[in-house]
Amino acid sequence: MAKLSKTLTATLTKNTAVEKGGAWLLTINEEQSTPTHSAWSNPSAAKRYLKQYVIDNTSRKSIKMEIKATNEAGKPTHIAGELTYKVTE
Repeated sequence: MAKLSKTLTATLTKNTAVEKGGAWLLTINEEQSTPTHSAWSNPSAAKRYLKQYVIDNTSRKSIKMEIKATNEAGKPTHIAGELTYKVTE
């Protein structure tokens, strides 16, 4: 049996189409599978869902997310991360 490397990428973006408020949009994309999209009222709930997704679908326990963009007040509006893990096939 060979061990293959797979990559999971996740992005969490604040929907800024409206001036105030807006949902957080979570996109999870694994190699050779359909991306998963979901909307959340706050980023903490989305990050908890993402952590559980990683535990359930990979051999790892977490994914490191980094802030990629902020608004004028310095609050994050775009967070992204990538996780490479090994699977036996």
